[in-house]
Amino acid sequence: MDLKSKAGPITAITVLGAAVVWMAVGGNGITQAQAQDSSTLANNPSAVEQKVSNENVLKKKVQAQVISAQIMEDKLTLSGTTQPSKEIQLTSGAAGKIRKILVEKGDYIKKGKAILSIDTRALKSSIAESKALIAQRQLELDGAVKLKQQKYSSAVNVATAKADLASAKATLRSLEIDLENAVLVAPFSGVLNTLDVELGQLIQNNATVGDFISINPLTIEINVPQKKINSIQQGLNANIELSTGDVVEGTVSYVSSIASSETRSIAVEIKVPNQDSKIPAGITAHVDLALPKRMAHAFSAALLTLDDNGKTAVKTLNIDNEVIVSPVEVLKSDRDQVWVSGLPQNINLITVGQGFTKAGDVVDAYYKNQ
Repeated sequence: MDLKSKAGPITAITVLGAAVVWMAVGGNGITQAQAQDSSTLANNPSAVEQKVSNENVLKKKVQAQVISAQIMEDKLTLSGTTQPSKEIQLTSGAAGKIRKILVEKGDYIKKGKAILSIDTRALKSSIAESKALIAQRQLELDGAVKLKQQKYSSAVNVATAKADLASAKATLRSLEIDLENAVLVAPFSGVLNTLDVELGQLIQNNATVGDFISINPLTIEINVPQKKINSIQQGLNANIELSTGDVVEGTVSYVSSIASSETRSIAVEIKVPNQDSKIPAGITAHVDLALPKRMAHAFSAALLTLDDNGKTAVKTLNIDNEVIVSPVEVLKSDRDQVWVSGLPQNINLITVGQGFTKAGDVVDAYYKNQ
């Protein structure tokens, strides 16, 4: 065997022996070093402080600010249109020729004032004839009763006479009602918006005469999102800017109990005084509803984050500088800040470095407002 073939086994034996010696000596040395280090920390408090200081160097540094809840004034801005508070279609109460038209289209008419009248000459003649017929029927009934008492007539004849008299009286009452309805009067104070008949025109009973509306007060209908409806109630004040440039005030008068499945909103009506009728119906209105005041926290929207469930949240610190991820509800957004609810009265909000922390981290915090 030559020298080259003997070199391999010799090298392997040498390396194995060195490893055994290292394990025997080095392992014992590490154990002794750890024991010595523990003994040093136990007997030297300054060494403990030095170790804690070294650990603090490894904590993440953040900037925080103490923020307190404050009163938030909020409003809900929506658009709608002005509408008449009342609107009906006027119809004639009797048939005949229009004798008089006492108003013009667009006039404001007080309740009970006459609008037009029907020629009643033929109607009055019919009433006179009906009265005469009633007198005749009464005589016929009286005669039938006497004949029955004398056994010359039957009860059937008496009943027939009574029925004829009742029919004549009903006809008279119907004619008298037609006479009352021959004059069309305003059912409420309002404006004659359209007039569809002319003087001398022959009209039938229940014929359309025109549209009659009331615009005092005006009604503005808006659609409120479902998530905001709990803040809306009857009597709530509203500031309204009209497309004419006028600014008026109104009050919520009605909140629907049924939500629209198409728009996912709820209809709300606002009454606006319009005593001089200057505000027309059908124009655009921008409505600001003053919502009830509530307590909330305000800060930059950049400080919002998401929790593990994907909900909007913020990162705060407890008394031990431990990071807490707290879910919040955004109430409103301004140009420079957001308002949120769901937090305690006072919080330690992380304002710088929150992106490098997670829930449960203990950080080294610098407070901006201290």
